[in-house]
Amino acid sequence: MKTSSQDLCQYSCGNVTINYPFGIGDGCYFDKRYEVIYDNSSGSPKAFLAGVNNLELLNSDRYDGNLMRVNIPVISLKTTGHPNGVNLSGIPLTFSRWHNRFAAIGCRNYNTIVKRANDSTVFGGCLTISTCALSSRGCYDLVCALPPNLTQDFNASMLYHFSQSIPQKCQSVLMVEENWLQSEFLTNPHVLRDHQQFPAVLEFAEDRGNCVEEYNSRTTCNKDNRCSIQLTSGYSCLCHRSFNGLNDGYCV
Repeated sequence: MKTSSQDLCQYSCGNVTINYPFGIGDGCYFDKRYEVIYDNSSGSPKAFLAGVNNLELLNSDRYDGNLMRVNIPVISLKTTGHPNGVNLSGIPLTFSRWHNRFAAIGCRNYNTIVKRANDSTVFGGCLTISTCALSSRGCYDLVCALPPNLTQDFNASMLYHFSQSIPQKCQSVLMVEENWLQSEFLTNPHVLRDHQQFPAVLEFAEDRGNCVEEYNSRTTCNKDNRCSIQLTSGYSCLCHRSFNGLNDGYCV
């Protein structure tokens, strides 16, 4: 979606596309939880999610409109001043379980991780990667599928779960986009040690098809008549004010 001469709202920031209900400026987002901050102070325009720790938005063109890429800080387990991470509680966003991976860096004394029945705090299906310095015996990095208990919270309070589910004496933990990991790791096996933040994918809606259901009077639109319509089922439908229910649209 590119900004046209008739648009009152800004829908791009550098190579990042901003889709309603998110927006830049008053009258362009659904509510404050969806506010995006435009920052050009460095000479290179960047967009940040004001309601979520000012996370930087990244280009998300490879994904559907209900997914967005953001930079997520690494959580160090070795320093008292490590970042608190990201807490999405109260925000209509979750970490995508299908497009992210959890990684633990610099772990020692690795043992096979087995998921116990009815225990959501234990990771299963982890890939062990030996990328530590040759002088560090028994040192590994772990890349795991994302468990349900991390879809909304990725912060220091989760360290208890980390200690129960990954080997002790890990250096740091992080959330990382699977596509980025696959492409970058092939060229640089040490890539997980080279950055303080990594791209991850947030999900704010689920594509449920066309909006053909009857809706009530709760309709909220931005300045350009891009709207969120409350359906009788409790879902919301994102569309243009002139949308007749038979064209493209998705429910959230």
